[in-house]
Amino acid sequence: MRFSRKMVTSLAAMLVMLGLVGCVAQPTMVPARDVEVSMDQALMAQNKLGDLMMGSVEWTESEFSSLLSVLLEQNAGENNPIEDVTVWFEPNNQIVIRIQLVDELVAGVSTLDVAGTVDVQGNHVVVDVTQAGTGNLSLSESMLPAISEQINTALADPQLGVAAGVETDSGVIRLNLGM
Repeated sequence: MRFSRKMVTSLAAMLVMLGLVGCVAQPTMVPARDVEVSMDQALMAQNKLGDLMMGSVEWTESEFSSLLSVLLEQNAGENNPIEDVTVWFEPNNQIVIRIQLVDELVAGVSTLDVAGTVDVQGNHVVVDVTQAGTGNLSLSESMLPAISEQINTALADPQLGVAAGVETDSGVIRLNLGM
């Protein structure tokens, strides 16, 4: 899928931004609950893609995180900077994403954390990043729109279909496609 390569490029751009921009001490908080990332969960998520073709799908955090992680691994190539991705869903379309980086990619940086909201605009899923950082450091608010733009460019790929609605609740995301 081209989606995965674009996402890797977006995440790599975020890494560069973290390195170039003055960070402040204010960590992005991630939920305390565990999310299993496994091939079995990815296969369960993949099996639900048929539901999406019928109009709507509901994925758990484990299914969605596993599917993203496996797609990135399979499609990003040997220089993939990402080990896995964990996504938490909260009510009111709130999302938190933790990107586990491969060892030794950037000294002292093992994860990237992103928090924000997810919605549908112009028939595409869009993300509005409200926090991003690594460890105890976060990006300044002025950099967040650029990160949102990178992610939304990848999500606007016509191969991803036409979204009609997205809704999150604690631990789940529901995506509806339009005709």
